[in-house]
Amino acid sequence: PCYWGIDPKMYCYLVGVVQLELLVLSGAALQRKARPDQDNSLAVLAVVGMLTWLISEYLWFEEVHLYTYDFFCERLGFKLVWGCAVFYPFFVCIAFWPLVSNPQADISLFAASSVVLLFVAGWALTRGANLQKFTFKTQPEQKYFLFLQQVPVPGSNNRLLCSGFWKLSRHINYLGEIVQALAIALPGVVATGQLWGLAYPLYYVCLFVPRQKDDDEACKAKYGAVWDTYVKLVPWRIVPGVW
Repeated sequence: PCYWGIDPKMYCYLVGVVQLELLVLSGAALQRKARPDQDNSLAVLAVVGMLTWLISEYLWFEEVHLYTYDFFCERLGFKLVWGCAVFYPFFVCIAFWPLVSNPQADISLFAASSVVLLFVAGWALTRGANLQKFTFKTQPEQKYFLFLQQVPVPGSNNRLLCSGFWKLSRHINYLGEIVQALAIALPGVVATGQLWGLAYPLYYVCLFVPRQKDDDEACKAKYGAVWDTYVKLVPWRIVPGVW
């Protein structure tokens, strides 16, 4: 439901990402203050760039999230409000903590470029999969998404997609989220040797593994035998060729 033209769920998400960006910029400013005669380290610039891109493109493609698990299945209550306003913006910044507490630590240009490329790969999986599904749901007359043919599961009445990104695994977007989180955590880990930034991607692993099971059960109940057909066509849950 909307109140005065505002969707409470989307507003909570908006508050979370704006807070996160403010914390990201604050972390960069804190490191700059700790080393006044030097620019920000490559490690910090990589983390700032990746997180700022993540936040900016989320806001640009905000409508796409109306067709994701979070919007459909998460109820508006304490968990969602506290998660968006407190947990999400502050926990994601765990990737910054080692770099802020060790302002002279840095990584090479090669390492910075490598983690950014890893991030782009994860982003392409997540954003590409979500955009393909969004196009499939909102523009069913479109036979292609970019260069990828839109192929529905036989018998699904155009409700299930089994081509492009969604041919790779049933939850390929979850894999993309994990890869993105790993890339964001790596600069702090490589620069300082401190491993606690890895709590960020580990959190996504712990979140998405049980979530995909719940999602599969819900889809089985919703689509019945058609879902079984989809599982045969796309046997991998999250990681193609592995699981």
